Amino acid sequence: MTTTTPDPPPESRRARRAAATRGRTKGAAIACAVVLGTGVAVGIGMAAGGASDSGRQAAPARHEVEASTTTASTAPSTTTTTLPALVQPVPAALPSVPGVLGPGSNADVVRAYQQRLADLHFDPGPVDGNFGQDTVYAVQTLEKMFDLPRNGRIGTAEALLLVAFHYPAPLQPTGEPNRTEIDVAKQVLTLYENYQVRLVTTTSTGSGQHYCYNSPRDNPTRHICEVATTPSGRFTYTRWVKGWDKSPLGQLYQPYYFNGGIAVHGYPQVPTSPASHGCSRIPMHIAEYYPMLVHVGDPVYVFGGQPAQVLSSNPI
Repeated sequence: MTTTTPDPPPESRRARRAAATRGRTKGAAIACAVVLGTGVAVGIGMAAGGASDSGRQAAPARHEVEASTTTASTAPSTTTTTLPALVQPVPAALPSVPGVLGPGSNADVVRAYQQRLADLHFDPGPVDGNFGQDTVYAVQTLEKMFDLPRNGRIGTAEALLLVAFHYPAPLQPTGEPNRTEIDVAKQVLTLYENYQVRLVTTTSTGSGQHYCYNSPRDNPTRHICEVATTPSGRFTYTRWVKGWDKSPLGQLYQPYYFNGGIAVHGYPQVPTSPASHGCSRIPMHIAEYYPMLVHVGDPVYVFGGQPAQVLSSNPI
């Protein structure tokens, strides 16, 4: 005999459908919560990654500024390097030069040209109207830079250059923002800070002459003969000695070493031609503060120098 189960009342059927719907809704809510939670976690990760990338872009390496352009995912990304342009001075109104300016010239005229040299970072010493040795060095730097006779006097050619002065292009156009460039051919040292000229000064580098000295660096003491050169290349400042530093080749004032025993240092005489054992001599008044302008690790570029030459190195 077949038993027939009576249909449940309509209220019971509606109750079961409601319960089933609540179950599906609850499951979907749980699943959505999981997906949403995952989405939040990914979002946080992406945000963190974006912050990290932004940090790297906001603090580029000292020697470059990068700008990235991103196209569609199928196109390769491109990166360009743009360095800040060298800011050039504006022309100056300067008094006419009555003949040639030098020691003993009119103080007011001298003062005007000293101020212009100072504004251009040639450091002529005190702007006091006295055409002293510091001003001579500054004018010689200008003359060296533009291949004029190196007499340290301001004539018509020097005056015209100072009126409409423009810095020459850097020797290392893609160099770091803070760097030193030594031009052995012109005997000029230029210091850059944040890609701009901070100081231009006369210098005297390796004379090319042969010389010998005793070095206690080795054991036993060695007698070394070399050629006085300032080798080309990229170096970095390694250490500074305050005041006078006694070396096997003499006394160096405020030396900042960048290539073994080769340093930028002050010296009482800075000839207009190469005269050192290999160091880069600079005027004493500039050497007083030069170590405050550079730091250990800053790059030094030397251009136009000859390779180092050791003639002999024998035990005594």
